[in-house]
Amino acid sequence: MFKLKIIKSESDYDLASERLDELMDKDELALNNREEMELIAHLIEEYEEKAYPVELPSPIEAIKFRMEQMNLKQNDLVPYIGSKGVVSNILNGKRPLTLKMIRALHKGLQIPLEALVKEEELEYVDQPLEIDWDKFPIKEMYNTAKNVFFRNFEASCNQIKENAEYYLRELLTPYSNVAMGNTFCRQNARMSDRVDNYALAAWIAGCRLIADETTLDRKFDKNNEQTIIQQLKALTIFDEGPKLAGKYLQKEGIHLVILPNLPKTYLDGAVFRAKDDNPVIALTLRYDRIDHFWFTLFHELGHVFRHLGESEAECYLDELEISPNDQEERDADLFASENLIRDEDMDEAALFDEYSKVKVIEFAREHNIHPSIVAGRIRYKNNNYRILWSLVGKGEVRKLFNPHIS
Repeated sequence: MFKLKIIKSESDYDLASERLDELMDKDELALNNREEMELIAHLIEEYEEKAYPVELPSPIEAIKFRMEQMNLKQNDLVPYIGSKGVVSNILNGKRPLTLKMIRALHKGLQIPLEALVKEEELEYVDQPLEIDWDKFPIKEMYNTAKNVFFRNFEASCNQIKENAEYYLRELLTPYSNVAMGNTFCRQNARMSDRVDNYALAAWIAGCRLIADETTLDRKFDKNNEQTIIQQLKALTIFDEGPKLAGKYLQKEGIHLVILPNLPKTYLDGAVFRAKDDNPVIALTLRYDRIDHFWFTLFHELGHVFRHLGESEAECYLDELEISPNDQEERDADLFASENLIRDEDMDEAALFDEYSKVKVIEFAREHNIHPSIVAGRIRYKNNNYRILWSLVGKGEVRKLFNPHIS
């Protein structure tokens, strides 16, 4: 005799089935027997779902089954999947379905989503974003920093391009507003209108990912401004100064992220906060020169010390070739100039008018600063970037930073 309880074994299942058969064979049932029968049937159904799960057909089997039901040929799938060749490859298992194909097959042929996609991917299919995933610079993202953008996937560049939404959605969904031409946050952008917003969104996402996965030694303290400036300035004299600066900033609670700019972003640097609430300075090293590295770093430090948390802007995006378009950008430029080497000191040495390689090196040695910084300032003030070329440290920065630069 079966006692009403959760069915946990085959013997319980057999007893429950026998009792259900007895009840169903009766011509008439009292109220308590009808309730017993319903309860036993429910218990049996629960046990069968766990003990004898019905496997859904594979996506290909589901498609072929619907084709048979509707008497469809391969050519009939072209509107939902793509060219004849793509249809053939899909049905032969030579390439996977993309989320775009899955949505089309579900909508057009009424194939259940559960038969076409894994349970963990259902949310992606049910909630498409208004983004053209093919507009992201996937090839450049793959070639430039595969270990940042696609670190969790064993896939070729072509495979990623064919199913871009699947590979990019988790990383880039928080930055969909940027891709659509809106702001990343309350931001101050010193950028030209030629920026590709899809590439910009990808670059910001990559920088945030690197910063958020890095644990710093301490929390940032803005009161350490002078100590940080003096320590960084002292590091400029070393060939590995840029790399040493990154390590030092981490000890002071500042993330330094190096990620090359993607096509049509034109950025030199950016400042924002990581999820640990510490500031992030992100640099592209767009110009591989020592003088450019130090000026850009100190410019972004200006935003960290003067503006981040003090103004409405939550992030700063900088293309430094553009003339400063507001007071905050002018402040950051001045911060960099004054804290690296003052114009007054260079004027006193008559370096802007009577410069030479020897004079630059001697001046830099006297002021304990890298000659590239002095040479870079002279080039900028004279608006002549052909002079003192051998002193600016071309090709000496990117090689110091791996693994995010290929």
